Amino acid sequence: MILRRLAWLSLAALTLAAQAAPPGWVSVREVPQTPRLSGFAATRPGTSVNLTAVQTGTIVTLAAAPGMTVRAGQVVAQLGGAELAATLTQAQGNDAAAAAVLGAERAKLADHLSTAALVAQAQANFDAAHVALAAARQALQVRSPVDGQVQSVSAAPGDFVRAGQAIAVVQPAYGTWVKAILYGGGDALLPGQAAQFIPADGAQAVPVTLRGPLGTQGDGGLILAFSGAGLTAGVAGTLNVTLSPRPALLVPNEALVLDNGQWWVMVHDAEGDHATRVRPGATEGGETVILSGLTAGQQVDVADAALLYHRGIAALYQPPD
Repeated sequence: MILRRLAWLSLAALTLAAQAAPPGWVSVREVPQTPRLSGFAATRPGTSVNLTAVQTGTIVTLAAAPGMTVRAGQVVAQLGGAELAATLTQAQGNDAAAAAVLGAERAKLADHLSTAALVAQAQANFDAAHVALAAARQALQVRSPVDGQVQSVSAAPGDFVRAGQAIAVVQPAYGTWVKAILYGGGDALLPGQAAQFIPADGAQAVPVTLRGPLGTQGDGGLILAFSGAGLTAGVAGTLNVTLSPRPALLVPNEALVLDNGQWWVMVHDAEGDHATRVRPGATEGGETVILSGLTAGQQVDVADAALLYHRGIAALYQPPD
């Protein structure tokens, strides 16, 4: 009996030793973050605005005709088709699954079977799925981003249209507006989102409101239209958007290893040390936001990450005879 107990204690000690992180390893931190998007912008005179399809599809209904007055946010076309339907179905499934996971984690937390970190991660996944669902639903409709008058219509019900293809042209009623280019998150913005236009000449910032997307550049930049009072045509500057707070995972910059265009970190757990691919976001001081690949509380190496990573890669190969 004593030998069995000693053997069990030895096994438990080995397990704890495997789980405990050695020196030079730190825990992935989860902190509240308020994401900010920033991009080039310029004020434009009240010239015509193309109303374009966000995704490829077929025009189901069209409620626009030359001379017709439209309001900002008004639906001028409904889109359908297999591609849009598949995207919407996928987004609905992801949203439902994320909601179920969040509910389960909250229930387990109440029974002390989960942690606040896991609930926060589930909440972040649900929020992301909900934004994706809203974007998928928004893609089914083409809305006017501005108040104005329809100048021309270049499509009809039943027509097949590609992403970025113009369906109608609207002459804005309010005059000067802001054209902005945003990357990495602009597609999550919805009409009505508040922002600020910062003139490059040092003039006072102007509050503006998102009216809608105008299309996508070849390099992936999303073109957006904003309106606001007190704008002067022909002024370049920067557009800043502050999003709602959300949880973010942070690791020290030293934990990241770049290999063949992919980012990796070395993770320590009960199975030992192994490389995990991650998708990094913005850098904040000496830390980097991790968008996917890690969870809060995991242990990552910050002392010899590159050495450990390449040592692990080398172990996969055998020298030639």
